[in-house]
Amino acid sequence: MIELINGDCLEEMNKLKNESIDLIVTDPPYLIKYKTNYRKNKSHDFCSTIKNDDNEQLITDYINECYRILKNNTAMYMFCSSKKIDIFKQLLENAGFNIKNQIIWVKNNWTAGDLTAQFGQQYEVIFLINKGRKLFNGKRLTDVWNYNRIAGKKQLHQNQKPVDLLKTCIEYHSNENDLVFDGFMGSGSTGVACKNTNRNFIGIELDKGYFDTAKERIDKAVENKLT
Repeated sequence: MIELINGDCLEEMNKLKNESIDLIVTDPPYLIKYKTNYRKNKSHDFCSTIKNDDNEQLITDYINECYRILKNNTAMYMFCSSKKIDIFKQLLENAGFNIKNQIIWVKNNWTAGDLTAQFGQQYEVIFLINKGRKLFNGKRLTDVWNYNRIAGKKQLHQNQKPVDLLKTCIEYHSNENDLVFDGFMGSGSTGVACKNTNRNFIGIELDKGYFDTAKERIDKAVENKLT
């Protein structure tokens, strides 16, 4: 089962039953007003500030809703900027989650930023959180993961995550035919990873352009296991 929704995540989540989701893998706005200034074409979508990237109340409400819809003794992976770890950590704990790891995702590139007063940042943080206690599948991993970022013509969203990374999250904390949720679906990478691992998926995306991109990618994954 794949259900894709073009709409507001909080409004749509309100329609989901309590304790109906087996795993959440999600990449919400980081609260850093992110946009890239690197591209020469300043009219490109990636040069626009991400919607709601300054809305802490949205993230608070979203985390609380994630807790409500997750079954007991399940997990959530939530991507986060290193600049906002303290805020996200507090919001997650306030909602009732147990933080198990702050995974360091090491990428194959680093940020630009202040080139003469700031070192280039080469990582993002992924919170591994439990509602109760969820045992992982397979052998134990470290909390440092190495995956190349998506770049160039393959990049369909400015914060697009590698399918292989998401596949690791999904396989370690869910089983085949489980139901995985992402309220900030973006270009649909979590849905692709779910289809490639035989999981069910519910994804919500507010932006119509990205929603259409996600639907196209996931439809292709249904047909031929997109990687």
